[in-house]
Amino acid sequence: MSLDIDQIALHQLIKRDEQNLELVLRESLLEPNATVVEMMAELHRVYSAKSKAYGLFNEESELAQALRLQRQGEEEFLAFSRAATGRLRDELAKLPVRRRRHCPLLPVSLPCGRVSAGGGTQ
Repeated sequence: MSLDIDQIALHQLIKRDEQNLELVLRESLLEPNATVVEMMAELHRVYSAKSKAYGLFNEESELAQALRLQRQGEEEFLAFSRAATGRLRDELAKLPVRRRRHCPLLPVSLPCGRVSAGGGTQ
């Protein structure tokens, strides 16, 4: 499989105790070098092997609007990925404690303009 990565950021959400998720945000984008491409290929392989569940964004949701702005070039990718990770933390904080885990988020900007996110370990 060949991956053509334009932009990539790796942020982390870490469960520090039963009540708190620590947010660790990158200050800059990762260089899409061979190591990063290999990491993404492995993430893709692991994700593809799992059964999937699908959902839809509410067209008026904050995340859908932010994604639309980013895809239109009105927001920098790193800023979008940092804000999306913060939103994910806020949503995970609403879940019962037993359902939370270490959850790295890896937003990737692909040449065709799609943004995908997946979880994995560093």
